[in-house]
Amino acid sequence: MTRARRLPLLPATLVAALLLPLLLGGCTNPFEPAEPELPSADGVEENFGSIDELLDTIARAIETRSTNGANAYIHAFAESTTTSQRGFRAFHDPGAKATWLIGSAGQPAPEPWTLAFERGLHSELSRIRPNNSYVFNWSPDPLSPGDDEIAENVFRIHRKYELFATSETADPVLIVSGYADLLIQKEGARYSIFEWRDRVDPDYGVNSVDVKSFTYERLESQ
Repeated sequence: MTRARRLPLLPATLVAALLLPLLLGGCTNPFEPAEPELPSADGVEENFGSIDELLDTIARAIETRSTNGANAYIHAFAESTTTSQRGFRAFHDPGAKATWLIGSAGQPAPEPWTLAFERGLHSELSRIRPNNSYVFNWSPDPLSPGDDEIAENVFRIHRKYELFATSETADPVLIVSGYADLLIQKEGARYSIFEWRDRVDPDYGVNSVDVKSFTYERLESQ
């Protein structure tokens, strides 16, 4: 008959050391492996405390090709949850819209363009040059230089926008350019865009193959 072997007794000090974490930590098992940390995506600080900070958040969101970037982008626009609130609307450049419709195979060009449609734009922009980094710039519109408060806490501003694809081995390439006439509201301490009237950059026009406007990219994102 095989004789059972008696395990050696652990010293009292070792037993106490093993039990102490259990006593202090409730039901936590000190021998259980730690849960792995979730991978972190590039973050975008959502700052909507001024018009400049609002525009900068949009720029950083477009440059950040992640779900976090997409969320930060869409949060910059007004969302109507009640009938008394303004909801985001975009209006297309007429020439760019007409040109897009010629090749759309009957697909419509919704206008005004609502927040539900705008949710697809971030991904569409990201797909243009998927292997490049992005740099997005706002600059003053020399054709419409004035920024005005047209009503209490309602502002009209005019900006040129440019999106560049960059790499370590080549010069930046301009892929999106145009002009935006924006209406911005302030609710409490938060600014948001509730209207975007898009204009094609006349340096490239509606037929440019390489440099498109937001109108074109919005319609392509459907």
